Amino acid sequence: MSLDSAIAFAIGMFFLALSPGPGLATIISRALSSGPVAGLAVTGGLVLADFFFMGVAMAGLTAIAAAMGPLFLVVKYAGAAYLVWLGCKALRSSATPLVIKPQGGQGLIKDVGLGFLVTLGNPKAILFYSALLPTFLDMTAIRFIDFLVLAGIVVAISYVVYGGYIFLADRSRRLLASGKAARLFNRLTGSILIGAGVAVAAR
Repeated sequence: MSLDSAIAFAIGMFFLALSPGPGLATIISRALSSGPVAGLAVTGGLVLADFFFMGVAMAGLTAIAAAMGPLFLVVKYAGAAYLVWLGCKALRSSATPLVIKPQGGQGLIKDVGLGFLVTLGNPKAILFYSALLPTFLDMTAIRFIDFLVLAGIVVAISYVVYGGYIFLADRSRRLLASGKAARLFNRLTGSILIGAGVAVAAR
């Protein structure tokens, strides 16, 4: 893989990460409700799902991925239902001032799983990598080092872009120290999560 190809792929990933979608909405919502570490954990789940789709595309298994349509459908609706459940939970939350509680390992694992489900439940991701990778790589002569290079780019771009969003969300938490602000926050967060769940299910 040439340097020019790697740079072009990084630029494409940068604009993809910047674009709004269910994944970004989930990251911001979790960062606001449980702190930046939770947002970073969701980002980790998104990255892992990107690795999966990228590996499938690079292995030339697009046809197999298409045959797995029913499985992707189940995962998609499971992820959508979980997002809607989180949204309803936020809407029913009491209007107490927002206090961020440190998360243990179990909470972080759940957030990683949530990020993975949100991305894995979107079959369009495999189409993205299947269409994008042939423009940067000779698909008949793929090496494992190419996967490692692209994986490194995905990790770097994802955490730089999503980390910026998480930083802004963390700064905004200072505005949520009153009961009225917390009530508005709960409604906003709940609506975003429910909307993200509906978007995932509708895709």
